[in-house]
Amino acid sequence: MNGSLSFENGPGTPGRATFLALSLILDTLAVVVVIMKSKKGLQVGAATAIPVPTLFALPALETILKEFERPGNASLALDLQRLHASLQAFISVPVDVAVWPGETRFEWRLRIRAASSPRLYPAFEGVLTLMPVGGSGSQLQLDGAYVPPFGAAGRTVDFTFLHGAAHTSLQRFVREIGNRALTLSRWSRLA
Repeated sequence: MNGSLSFENGPGTPGRATFLALSLILDTLAVVVVIMKSKKGLQVGAATAIPVPTLFALPALETILKEFERPGNASLALDLQRLHASLQAFISVPVDVAVWPGETRFEWRLRIRAASSPRLYPAFEGVLTLMPVGGSGSQLQLDGAYVPPFGAAGRTVDFTFLHGAAHTSLQRFVREIGNRALTLSRWSRLA
């Protein structure tokens, strides 16, 4: 044997499949323990292209972000299929979005929370950045972290069942802001 592991099935000896299953269970438990110990939020990012130069996209984006100062002016949508549901539908959650200036004119700090019963939903904090892309386009990038509700239990549920739901919701949110910025910037150039 010379110090190597044997996976042969013998009387009372677990086989390779049993060993792999136990290994997978232990790996999963290790990940869950790390998630439960984590006090910081889970990192997430989303981006969308805006086919308008930054020069025109910036004032449109500033207008949209100013609209967020009024409560109830934004929502996040979750595709139920991301929750492994067999039906195709969206849940729309009205959110309050707090906006502060970032480090540059092209950055804004955002905090997104559910408008009602915020303790039942994840909270997000991050930075929204408008970047030039080539000479005729822009990119809107949102990077930050979200904290699932209910502490360690919520982080575990988020990791096991809701994996990707927050990213999908934030991606849709950023894409909608980008589409609105495109519409506003085109309209302002026509006026």
